[in-house]
Amino acid sequence: MARILAVTSRLPFPPREGHQLRAWHVLRALASKHEVTLLSFQRKDDLPDEAATLHAAMARVETFRIPGERSRGALARAVLRGTLTPTPFLVAKYDSPALRARLSALARDADLVHFDMLPLIAHADCVPDGVPIALNAHNVEHRLLAARAGIETRPWARRFLSGQVDRLQAFERRACERADAVLACSQVDAQGLRELVPDCNVHVVANGVDLETNRPAAHAPDAERLVFVGQMGWFPNRDGVDWFLREVFPRILARRPTARFELVGKAEGFDVPANVRANVDLAGFVDDLRPHVHDASVYVVPLRAGSGTRLKVLEAMALGKAIVTTTIGSEGIALRHGRSALYADDAEAFAESVLSLLQSPERTTALGIQARRLAEDEYGWDAIGTRLLRAYEPLLGGNLRPVRAAAATLGAVEA
Repeated sequence: MARILAVTSRLPFPPREGHQLRAWHVLRALASKHEVTLLSFQRKDDLPDEAATLHAAMARVETFRIPGERSRGALARAVLRGTLTPTPFLVAKYDSPALRARLSALARDADLVHFDMLPLIAHADCVPDGVPIALNAHNVEHRLLAARAGIETRPWARRFLSGQVDRLQAFERRACERADAVLACSQVDAQGLRELVPDCNVHVVANGVDLETNRPAAHAPDAERLVFVGQMGWFPNRDGVDWFLREVFPRILARRPTARFELVGKAEGFDVPANVRANVDLAGFVDDLRPHVHDASVYVVPLRAGSGTRLKVLEAMALGKAIVTTTIGSEGIALRHGRSALYADDAEAFAESVLSLLQSPERTTALGIQARRLAEDEYGWDAIGTRLLRAYEPLLGGNLRPVRAAAATLGAVEA
């Protein structure tokens, strides 16, 4: 049994969004074989009173506030550092002397340090030489940021985001050089990281789904209902749903005026276009999304940006839903067009795909059955946990690559 020290950007339990879900199942897999101590930032909307399961799985859990959430001054300093220095804002916002002090103290006795998000590896200088470092890459972050900048409509925000892309790309390159192993969510992401650092030690550990908790419904769905699950604070979700409601849904309603679309997830401030508002339901945050997905005939994934493997898609597959998705929306998942999902990347084709399913319950059922079978074959968390543990074995067995010279240049943030 090895001693693993993990650092996360927020409490991973209870998991209420995709980032937490992946972080939790990675930590759970590590804790099944090793002693894991967790140092976690805690966001204002985390639920520490409901984290008993997390505390039971970990040997120790210590939490730290994100400085920018506690102090406007700290947030302003992070913005300035992210604007006036090479440090990206995404990295500067997690500058925490308290966390660095505990990381320095605990890393001396660790067999491996696991950073569960790109900006956290800025604290790698707190880890003694010879202790291996692993990075769980949830996305290829600079590509995600570039896509966000490309679709941002506010001029001031677009300028700020565009100015961050090169900083983040340079940091992501140094992070991949520094890490002894990097976990990527998909082959596409792994290739993107290798383009930054050709000899990056990348392991594809895909996202997964709880197959026991998420099972197909026993009842027939509403033949007129479409559903999307995702909170609107995450820009790929917001952009994709906005595109769907403005460009796709009106085409569907023109031929199927009784169709309804339900958005499940936090949607404060989200503006539903007036011409479709009567056919749109905003469920908001729900404790259990499964009844909402069960009631829908078609699960839509109209995403135009993002990377990684979409946990929302894996859940829909496990729930046995017919899925209509963009190529980006299900990137990294082995769905096959016409067999286990329908793919469409422009508004007209997306609308036609949805309409074809609304008009054919038999085809809708068949797609859902195949999606569930694929989830069972490839995406159960237990199988994915086994792959993760296998990827870490060389690090814990002493068969390490030399840590590159770039280790000295990462730093937490500029002084």
